[in-house]
Amino acid sequence: MDGAVTDLKIDDALKRDVSELIYREATFLDRRRWEDWLGLYTQDAVYWVPSWKNEEETTDNPETQLNLIYLNGIGRMEDRIFRIESRDSYASMPLERTVHVVGNVLVEAVDGDEIEAFANCLVHSYSDKEAQTRASLYDFRIRCTGDGLRIARKKITFIDDRIAGPVDVYHL
Repeated sequence: MDGAVTDLKIDDALKRDVSELIYREATFLDRRRWEDWLGLYTQDAVYWVPSWKNEEETTDNPETQLNLIYLNGIGRMEDRIFRIESRDSYASMPLERTVHVVGNVLVEAVDGDEIEAFANCLVHSYSDKEAQTRASLYDFRIRCTGDGLRIARKKITFIDDRIAGPVDVYHL
């Protein structure tokens, strides 16, 4: 990748930068800073929420299996935000308020300019109909670009296999 740093190593600075990126992403969702949120992703980003196949396994191929959400490329993510902003998403009306509590951020591996990281998340959402809290596991592939660290892939695994109510990008 043009301008990318390829000699990354797992150290305190990298851990801090990865954590900051993950926390920033959650904050942008909670504050509905959609353009800033999209700016944290690469052009070829994959945003994926697999469904559960059985009690132990989720789907593992987003192209051929059922998913709760699968957005392949920044264009699909932009389309989703457009639908939310234009109020063209019935499931998002009224738009729920959310608070993401992200923790247990772990930088697992570095391969060239790509970083594998994990985190856990609780998202509390509130609407005039109900309030609920959902737990999930995050798997990130983060890429070091000329513009800094960007999310190339985010996989969100819900802990529950039964989801009540709508689920959209700001719930995750």
